[in-house]
Amino acid sequence: MAYKIIETCIGCTACTKRCPTNAITGERNQLHVIDPTLCIDCGACGVVCPPEAILDAYDYVCKGLKKNDWPHSVIIEDKCIGSGCELCINICPFDALSLQHNERIDDFFGVSTVDLKKCTGCRLCEDMCGWDAIHIFPLQGEMRKDWEELTGEEQELVRKVRSINEPVA
Repeated sequence: MAYKIIETCIGCTACTKRCPTNAITGERNQLHVIDPTLCIDCGACGVVCPPEAILDAYDYVCKGLKKNDWPHSVIIEDKCIGSGCELCINICPFDALSLQHNERIDDFFGVSTVDLKKCTGCRLCEDMCGWDAIHIFPLQGEMRKDWEELTGEEQELVRKVRSINEPVA
């Protein structure tokens, strides 16, 4: 499943600038489109959308967040096994993770460390880590608007998208 842009899009281009895979296209002041073959469901677009016109992979409206609240990886160093694993580093499409030494961890190569300027909070590293050492905050559910927060128009647009995506029996 891929993220989708609904008709309340104002064509501000914020999502196109934030999308790490260039999956979003559109002209200024016009409805933008997400290419599902390029979308990695990272949510980077949803958190920057001023009119909150983006649905996540489960057809929930994404909340627009202030830059300081954008999702990012958090490493629990006590759980990270560091060198020898590196699954999170290898899966990260944005080179946001690397092994670094610190005062607490004396592993030869260090532990996984996040470069917050590169991290989009895409959750790939969180899903890959078998040691529960990486978490993305805010949690996915906290990045969705509650149904009651949606306008009548937004609720209708979401219903329309959800009915299109319902499997035919």
